[in-house]
Amino acid sequence: MVTKDEGPGYEPVEKWHDLNDDLEPLDSEDNLGHMCTPWSVAHAIGQTPYQWQLDVMADVVPTGSRTSVKAANGSGKTSNLVAPLVLWHALAFKNSTTVLTSAAWRQVREQIFTNIRMHSKSFPGWKFNDSDFETPTGSRCIGFSTDDPGKFEGWHSRGEDGPLMIVIDEAKTVKDQIFEARSRCQPDRELLISSPGPMKGKFYESFTKNSHLYNTHTITAFECPHISSEWVSQQIEEYGEGHPLIRSMIYGEFMEMGEDGTVIPLPVLERCLNTPMYENQDFEVHAFCDFAAGGDENVLALRRGNKIEIIKAWHEKNTMSGCGQFITMFNELKLKPEWISADAGGMGKVWCDRFDELGWPVNRVDFGSKPNNKQLYFNRIAEIWGDGARMIEDKKYILPKNDEVLKQQITSRKWDDFLSDGRMKLMSKEKMRKEGIGSPDRAEAVLGCMQPCPANTYTHMGNKGLGFFEIGNNDDFFNNEENSRFNSEIHELGMDVGY
Repeated sequence: MVTKDEGPGYEPVEKWHDLNDDLEPLDSEDNLGHMCTPWSVAHAIGQTPYQWQLDVMADVVPTGSRTSVKAANGSGKTSNLVAPLVLWHALAFKNSTTVLTSAAWRQVREQIFTNIRMHSKSFPGWKFNDSDFETPTGSRCIGFSTDDPGKFEGWHSRGEDGPLMIVIDEAKTVKDQIFEARSRCQPDRELLISSPGPMKGKFYESFTKNSHLYNTHTITAFECPHISSEWVSQQIEEYGEGHPLIRSMIYGEFMEMGEDGTVIPLPVLERCLNTPMYENQDFEVHAFCDFAAGGDENVLALRRGNKIEIIKAWHEKNTMSGCGQFITMFNELKLKPEWISADAGGMGKVWCDRFDELGWPVNRVDFGSKPNNKQLYFNRIAEIWGDGARMIEDKKYILPKNDEVLKQQITSRKWDDFLSDGRMKLMSKEKMRKEGIGSPDRAEAVLGCMQPCPANTYTHMGNKGLGFFEIGNNDDFFNNEENSRFNSEIHELGMDVGY
């Protein structure tokens, strides 16, 4: 569905063009104004705009227009909307200026201007560079990305003698100070365009409290025929119709998150903690180790089916001694290496190497590595938190209920500014420390063991309901006197993990 608000300067697209008319040759001799339209330029460079793209173009044409567009991921907003609009403005108005900006330089140079330069052969005499171009009639287009609002203030409209159009791409990632600098430029035309992000910032406000100042458009994946319906169905099936990522990525809606971009808001966690759940009787075993860095904690979390426990969380500066404590617990819990995963990034590699030497080749998880879903997440740790948030919201696991440290850590991690391509990235731990937020060691161990165990090993309860034994193994570990005593010792140490 295309949502269209009739803001200032709006007239139906039919009043601006007739797609059945023969296109006149492109002409740069005079200010052609409405005689040279964005849709005629789009057709001349070989594009056939969708109806929503034509509607947006029609809103941008009038002098004084302000247009804001939030679109599903992969909608073609840069290649089939921004590019023809920018070329049109330079062609239609002599001595005009178009300013393109985004929070990421890569977006400006590799996305926006790459899509503009590919049409350079259609505009002989124009001089195209990596991030700007000039026309023989004195028009120019400048692209930049900056956190310095002062660099934005040098551009001003000269009215009919040199109109100014400002395009802010991936506007959800642009800081409010840049929007304020934009206003001082007094542009003749303004376009904000982005995939939707969190419910905050000037782009969000253009659809809420300031929506009366803009022509607003919401574009879903269903209005973009090039987006596979099979892919859309797969994403909805995997994440659920109501998941924030689906509402944003497919339906073009702003993402409902916690205050200040919290990944797992407190109410969501509390609903999971306070909802009674039954423990599974047949389930997977998965342990996760998170290793200390500096003054942080070493943590071992264990999941048996849908119940998760923190076996131990402790401070230990000596790596070798810490490895020994982990391995002692592995043996006491009768775990196997293939049931155990560990953070192998940074100093975690040293710990995992030592485990290997001691005969415990655990599954290595590099938090900084590529995610499984490369379209949604920046790296693996962002995916682990994103998946964990979905599972906690769906109340799939029984979490430790009285661990206030864990509770604080789970609800303190935040999303960082969205990347220009819409992928989600977590706030760095360095930035968290500057904000007074500690390392979420317990939270990441818990979220880590929520992930599927690479070994896909299942166990089930013995007849006595006291311990666990592997399917197909007739030697029940707890069916002898020595190991019953050992089980009691585990209980005394607080490591009975909810048997």
